[in-house]
Amino acid sequence: MNEKVIWDYLLSATGNEYGTAAIMGNLMAESSLNPRNATNLKKTGYATVDQYILATDDGVHDFAHDGVAFGLVQWCFRTRKEGLLNLAKATGRSVGHLQMQMEYMIGEIRTSYKTVWEAVTKATDIRTASDVVMLKYEKPATTTEAAKKKRAEYGQKFYDQFAAIRPLVVATAAVRIRSGDSTGYPQVGSLKKGQSLEWVTTSRGFHAVRMKDRIGWVSGEFSEVRYV
Repeated sequence: MNEKVIWDYLLSATGNEYGTAAIMGNLMAESSLNPRNATNLKKTGYATVDQYILATDDGVHDFAHDGVAFGLVQWCFRTRKEGLLNLAKATGRSVGHLQMQMEYMIGEIRTSYKTVWEAVTKATDIRTASDVVMLKYEKPATTTEAAKKKRAEYGQKFYDQFAAIRPLVVATAAVRIRSGDSTGYPQVGSLKKGQSLEWVTTSRGFHAVRMKDRIGWVSGEFSEVRYV
């Protein structure tokens, strides 16, 4: 289910539930959270999105210059679509791949939309962050009060759906907390057997946990996720 996958990924990246909800509300308005959403496909001559994506992945279609708004964000500008396609090629994934698009989006916001990144990582409410994402990142043609309200309402829906679910990562033995999802990352804390922290997401056998000032990672070999 795309909704939970996207929520978990964005929460892991931003560390902020309000910011996560704000991004998701905007993505819902743009693409209905569908990474294969393509607007104005008819102008390309392809009858289906599957054909369009396959031709792009095979390198026989000029994806960057076709004017089609595509993916979660509905990327349409040449340079941004070029970046999306380049990441897909570099990682051996389809341009319509959900995880790849989320990685590109977060990288894009972090490096090129720093005002947006600050808004979603330090958000204290959904509406304020949602407006920043809409006006500074998505930049849709319609920016009326009604449009802003609708995106924030979508965000609130996702917040209500997912933020109340707070599973814990419980240490089954003494375990180091690291700054990333492998033993190659430095230690930033530890848990004794039986201690727990709030779970955020899971990647490569490591569980992300919410610490006071950051997101940390503990090995799934010495911990487990429990709903309490």
